[in-house]
Amino acid sequence: MSSEKRDESEVDELFGVNYTKRFVSEGENQLYKKHNLGKTGLIELVDYMGGDGTVERVATLGHGTSIFPENPDKRDFIHYLVNNGIYEPFSSIQLKFNIQSPIFTALTLVYEPGVNVNEYSGRYSVMLDSSFELYKNFVSIELKGNDRTNRTKKIMEIFAQNRKQASDSYKELINLDMARELARAGLGIDNDTKYFWKIDLPTLSGFVQRKRKLFSLGGYTRGYIEVIANIAEKIAPISWNALTRTENNGLNLTMPKDNEIIDSGLKNSSWDKKETRRVVVPALEEILFVKKSFLDYGEFQVVDYMSDDNSFAEAARVSYGEGTKTLQDNNNLIRSLIRDLHTSPIEMSELAFEAKSPVFIDPRQAGRHRTLDKHGFMGYFPIGDQFYTPSNEEFKYQDKLNRQGRGKEMDKNDFEKAKENFISDKKRELEIARQLREQGINAPEDIVRMVKGVGFYTMVWRTGDTHNLGNFLRLRLDVHAQKEVRELAQLVNYAVSLHTPIAHEAINNYVINGMRLSEKEIRLMQEQKMLMVDLDPENIDNYGGVGFLVPIDKNEKTRGFKLSREGLDFKKKLERLLGKE
Repeated sequence: MSSEKRDESEVDELFGVNYTKRFVSEGENQLYKKHNLGKTGLIELVDYMGGDGTVERVATLGHGTSIFPENPDKRDFIHYLVNNGIYEPFSSIQLKFNIQSPIFTALTLVYEPGVNVNEYSGRYSVMLDSSFELYKNFVSIELKGNDRTNRTKKIMEIFAQNRKQASDSYKELINLDMARELARAGLGIDNDTKYFWKIDLPTLSGFVQRKRKLFSLGGYTRGYIEVIANIAEKIAPISWNALTRTENNGLNLTMPKDNEIIDSGLKNSSWDKKETRRVVVPALEEILFVKKSFLDYGEFQVVDYMSDDNSFAEAARVSYGEGTKTLQDNNNLIRSLIRDLHTSPIEMSELAFEAKSPVFIDPRQAGRHRTLDKHGFMGYFPIGDQFYTPSNEEFKYQDKLNRQGRGKEMDKNDFEKAKENFISDKKRELEIARQLREQGINAPEDIVRMVKGVGFYTMVWRTGDTHNLGNFLRLRLDVHAQKEVRELAQLVNYAVSLHTPIAHEAINNYVINGMRLSEKEIRLMQEQKMLMVDLDPENIDNYGGVGFLVPIDKNEKTRGFKLSREGLDFKKKLERLLGKE
């Protein structure tokens, strides 16, 4: 079904080889291999994050299997995770593909829950002038009864004739400049489309196992499924085997005590710096596995990433093809995507980090963001013996207006009572934990853990794409968010600014520091004439100073200015607010 084409010298020249602190898979040679299916189908792995080594690290929060008395090897340990329903660490492995397929195959791939997709659009562009071509085996395998040879030939003739008629009709409508979104309606689902397809390993394994039952082995769509599965197995062979093949090795593990896991803090890299053909972000590489302290005993470090700003523009441009006017440069394109809420391309990157923080910060508050993957230790959140004590200035009265926040500083007597109570309470909980352990309560410390408050520390691994990290930052950098979670958000914010600086700036401009008006607010502003009624939206002089004006020509002596696309969007908003639409 598929063939492979790859010239290593060509790949190296095109993409380069750089050193990275990220995990490098032994299957990295799968990058940029072109797997051809039929005459026009294509699958190409264009990026990945993680591998078997990251699964071990995430599941043990960097301790490795040596933290268990049994000290299992990596293979047995990874199978143990699956056998015990601990799937979250496998989300540390993500794969991104460039795919061209017939629409009937895209119907299976594109709409799978849990994937990130950006697809070529027949609304913007002229559809691809290629399609699936029937072959004898594809037809005959579906036929029953006698004279299959002649019937197969007849079906192929009918199919080819319909394809030509549908294609000719579509091209005629395009020549008439009919709206493309309607002109495409007559093309069959045998017509080709193309898309970027990003998926994590556990989602992919479930997808493959379900679709293998649905599609016959000789079927065309099944060919896509098998190529993707083969690539995944080479990127993370142990993990893929564990997720797709039941194997109970009888391994039992003795869990360590919570304080042994948490109190020693975040761990250094579990692997050495290696060469990679993937995109490398030098500014982010500088801070990988560099611990940042915050919130007393808290720590934060970035541990992995996938892609960079260019991946957003690349994903967006797959929507555009022949017949589309010249596109903006990457900077402007990315900013317009975020401004106009075209978010799917902004999901094509990933950033992974680890944090040691009080339980009330992560997972309690950060965990409200369902779109950020997370994992504690072996499927649960151990709680150490260290606890968070805020600085003296943070002991404040409850705010009378903002009922979920802090108000004025406490007077001296109240402050001393509050702090003494705060600290003695945590010490009492530690003493109770010690007494419980003396009574023979062994790990996993389910009962010991229950007596500790959410001010004690735990450790969490998280990964998220740039779009959803932007949503996290919008909520958790806000002045109304709890101060402690803002400190975590500031560390995440800095990491995102290094990883995808163009998107980060746009998220700040349009999402975090931007503003949207409701229909009621707009109507009130119009009725009460809250804006200058004599403001002229047509006067270009009203738009200077913030980058809304661009030169009409390059000649400085005759240079005039016009509104940029962003300026035109703002002009429409002004006209609506002023009632001059």
